[in-house]
Amino acid sequence: MSKKFTITYGGWYQRTTLHLSEIYSLFASGTSDLDLSKEKLKEFHKKLDIKKVSREAGYLEYIKIITVNGIEIRYYEDGLYVLELKADSIRGGKTQLEKYYNEALLPAINYIFSLGAPTPKILANIKTVHPIVVNMTLKDVDGYKVDAKKYGKVYSQINFSDVTVYKTPTYIFVAISSKATVSTDAVIEAQIFFREFKDQLEKYLGIHRDIWEQISEIKERKFIKGKEVGEIRNKLDSYKKTVSLIENRINQMGSYIDTRASVANHLKIKKYLLLFFQYKFEILTDSLDYITELWKMTSDYLDNAIQVIVEIENKTTSAGIESLRIITTIGVIAGMAAYLTEDSIPKLTGSSLIYFGVLIIVTWLVNMLVLKTYKARKHKLGFTERTSNI
Repeated sequence: MSKKFTITYGGWYQRTTLHLSEIYSLFASGTSDLDLSKEKLKEFHKKLDIKKVSREAGYLEYIKIITVNGIEIRYYEDGLYVLELKADSIRGGKTQLEKYYNEALLPAINYIFSLGAPTPKILANIKTVHPIVVNMTLKDVDGYKVDAKKYGKVYSQINFSDVTVYKTPTYIFVAISSKATVSTDAVIEAQIFFREFKDQLEKYLGIHRDIWEQISEIKERKFIKGKEVGEIRNKLDSYKKTVSLIENRINQMGSYIDTRASVANHLKIKKYLLLFFQYKFEILTDSLDYITELWKMTSDYLDNAIQVIVEIENKTTSAGIESLRIITTIGVIAGMAAYLTEDSIPKLTGSSLIYFGVLIIVTWLVNMLVLKTYKARKHKLGFTERTSNI
């Protein structure tokens, strides 16, 4: 019996043709020019279970992989990747693709890109769920019905040019008439890119809200104790690292919109993207511009918070130095006074050693008392307030 379903699972993350060369080395031979463990590379290559691999030239260059179990992978130079499997069972095919991706492909790709700028922890901990696209060629497209009990209720159904797209919460069904001339592969790949691009922007928006609220909580306290300064400074520094990494990722994203827009123009699929998914490259650009400006606001807000905490931290350090200077001055004056009252040059005696030891202990106690008092003291948080009477 011939298999009639083509099940597609895919995603996108910023890559270049340089990354494609690194991935090809892994897929083709289980090797890498990077400083990575040869044993681990061989282990990942074995799990990938590759039957055939080739580097293909198209409008975008990509690597094509066929696994022993019949999964076809296309990894494009801009970072888009799709996994396809022809199967009789939709659920069975979905499970097979997800298992291969999570247990073989994703760990291998993560290892290849484990060097260099890290993925922020707050971003790495976000679970990514890729919807499944089910592609089928039918004689009677209008007669096809999605089984709501198995795949969820259809919330959108759009028909155009012998192609009907059904959407459920976890599946996208693309039913194509045997008379249709459009290539649905390109439409599905573009849909994956749009979805992944928008998902990344939504993640960045969520992280912005989280960091902004954390800073606002500090700001709303108005006062903090000196002993809390170190902890708050460490927290803000960790936010700064995350903000800087994500800001750089956001700044890279604009060029990928232009690349995919060129692909859509070349393959003449823009109208299908708009009709089936309401996707427009202009809207994607507008969303990116919005997030870029929002992230700049987040960075400025964070810098302001760090500056305020650093000023308080510097005051704490200055207090410690000042206390030591005062104590040292008193000790020197006391020593000189004792020396001037002597009729002869002082000699090292047991009583002088005890005196010296007591002086050190008193110095230490006074210094600790000064620092403890300063740490217990409340400091006003001088955040810049926005003008409200404009």
